Amino acid sequence: MGQSTMKKGIVFTLLGATCWGLSGVLGEYLLNISKIDPVWIIANRLFFSGIAMVSILSIKDKHNLVRVFSDKKDILKLLNFSFLGLLICQGTYFLAIKNTNAGTATVIQYIGPVIIMLYYCALGRRWPLPREVIAILVSLFGAVLMATHFDFSELNISPQGLFWGVLSAFGLASYNIFSLSLTQKYGVMPIITWGLLIAGVVVYFATGSNYIPENFTLIDFLCMAGVTIVGTMLSFSMYLEGIRLIGAVTGSIISCFEPIAAIIFSFLLLGTTFGGIDLLGAGFILLAVVILSKR
Repeated sequence: MGQSTMKKGIVFTLLGATCWGLSGVLGEYLLNISKIDPVWIIANRLFFSGIAMVSILSIKDKHNLVRVFSDKKDILKLLNFSFLGLLICQGTYFLAIKNTNAGTATVIQYIGPVIIMLYYCALGRRWPLPREVIAILVSLFGAVLMATHFDFSELNISPQGLFWGVLSAFGLASYNIFSLSLTQKYGVMPIITWGLLIAGVVVYFATGSNYIPENFTLIDFLCMAGVTIVGTMLSFSMYLEGIRLIGAVTGSIISCFEPIAAIIFSFLLLGTTFGGIDLLGAGFILLAVVILSKR
């Protein structure tokens, strides 16, 4: 892998994580301030982002949009990516927040990069590279530091919260792993488009989410639009392009930049302040990115 490819992959992955950081802040507003049902948020963000992306690609790149359906094995991979990856990761993360809190859910979800590394090590019958181990430990420490401030009294994990959190970590690992062969063969945009639409259609109608919540304000609509466009369409497109270039292990570790972005957007949009511990945690996560970028 060339240095230019590595740098390009890191930039795309960081941009995807930044979009998720913004989405998390907007989602927190919808969940905790507007008290909107998390299932409704999950269903609508997937459904409408899938509809929008199919509409765009059917005009811009119709040939590549339908090409994935020419191979039965790839159709099965696409379904795995849609349900075992995208849906589980996105759905269970919001449910983990509902049953615990945002910090706890974030910490548990970042078991995902460890799962990915162990999967590829088992697949390749090799031990993890020292650089990978150091980067994972450093990024996990940074994420835990930012989410908890070493105050573990807030991490009261109910059985439901732990269940949804661990499932979200496996979802994070799954969509990283299942997407790679598909995006390398068909490109990122067709795969993320069908992944969102397939998962979105099923969950949207299965949960009866085709309604507008009571007292749904203009701010709620703008937050939901941000979660859908920035936090789903843009974030997944850029992140999957990033891991296509640099691999699932490296990409998943760099995605730990998400809590840094979330703190910045919390400060800018919600007035949440951050201090020295947050900056220290951010420093550890950025250090992990630097470690991975060195060859």
